[in-house]
Amino acid sequence: CCKTMYSSRSFAALVRNSSSHVNKTSRAALSTNLVTDYFSSLRWRATETLTSLMTKEEKEKLLKQMNIVVDVNTKQQEEPDVQKTIAEAVVAARQEEAQRQEAQWEREKERLHKEAEQAAYARVEADIKIQQQRAAAMEKWQADLAKEQVNGSFATTATATTTNDAHPLLGQVLADFGFKRLHVVSADILKNIPVWKKQRIYRHDRAKAMAADKLKSAHFGLPGVIALHEDSDGKLFILDGQHRVGMMTILQEKKTQLSFDLDRVLVEVFPEHKDNQYETYAQDIFTEINKAEPIKLVDMPGVAKGADRKVITEGASRLKEAYPDMFRPSQACRPPHLNIDNLRDALFAADIINRHNLKSPKALQDWMMQQNDALRTQFQDEQHAAKVNKKALKKAQDFDFFLGIDSSWYYN
Repeated sequence: CCKTMYSSRSFAALVRNSSSHVNKTSRAALSTNLVTDYFSSLRWRATETLTSLMTKEEKEKLLKQMNIVVDVNTKQQEEPDVQKTIAEAVVAARQEEAQRQEAQWEREKERLHKEAEQAAYARVEADIKIQQQRAAAMEKWQADLAKEQVNGSFATTATATTTNDAHPLLGQVLADFGFKRLHVVSADILKNIPVWKKQRIYRHDRAKAMAADKLKSAHFGLPGVIALHEDSDGKLFILDGQHRVGMMTILQEKKTQLSFDLDRVLVEVFPEHKDNQYETYAQDIFTEINKAEPIKLVDMPGVAKGADRKVITEGASRLKEAYPDMFRPSQACRPPHLNIDNLRDALFAADIINRHNLKSPKALQDWMMQQNDALRTQFQDEQHAAKVNKKALKKAQDFDFFLGIDSSWYYN
């Protein structure tokens, strides 16, 4: 079952041969900035190429195991709630950054398109490797079961891997504690693993700031571990550490001599057990990991409604795009600046969405601009102006942005 696999050389050749076929579709998607459809199209092309030598039955079985449904009209994968890998998220963030400057976008789009292709192919190839190993393990178990039946003894449980088997992506197990496994993995592999769908949003500017800081403190190495969840189908998701993986991706590209090895990153894997429900188990592990870390209330699973979180996130992103100079990556930034995650959390804590019946990101942005107008008028009064730092107020006036000077507006 599904025994066909490609070497890295033949895989590279397939990517080159399929690139001209992908270009027309993906460029059209890029021009309209439909990032989700764009990656869905790339993944479908990758899936088509990587399964081209399989029989129809093998291909259908593999796609079913990978939870891929194909729209026969658009030839795109229907991917409900499919999260990007870090590699895909990094490329998408760079596309958005480049598109803000048309001239830069013209120079960069071909290179970014190739990076997006590579990220999509790496993601699909990783999924296929996992499913092929699971299929091979099942065949082996069935063969062993048949032998045991002949000999009069019976195996009662089928397992995807054995203790001595190496994981197809993560390699050998350093230690198996039952509830989790430890592996040493390269950053190249980690960047092609999707983020758990309820993780906080990937912020590329945060990853860039972390990379710049790490270059100044490289002697500390890479403290901590990257946490992954492995579902009952063998699929891997990043539960904790997505911005560290983004940071490592950036450091790899800089080709700077580092005092630590990005090919040796400590990873802990929490496998799904048969008696656990995926959503509950992954959520419980995520919450346990982040209890002592500054995860925002709005990002805690089960706290904010999905619709409210979406309005808050997109509304805050609109404000940041309008005033990029007034936002900082650090959550400890000083007035008159804002941090986007602090802003999101404050909007949620003050119940802005429900109190003002704001149904869309634009409605939230408009409401925040009304508060900015009111603060501008307020700080024209000398008595109010005297209560805040003069330098901070001067910058707020220069950029016409006052929301970071005073937090009382959240409760208006």
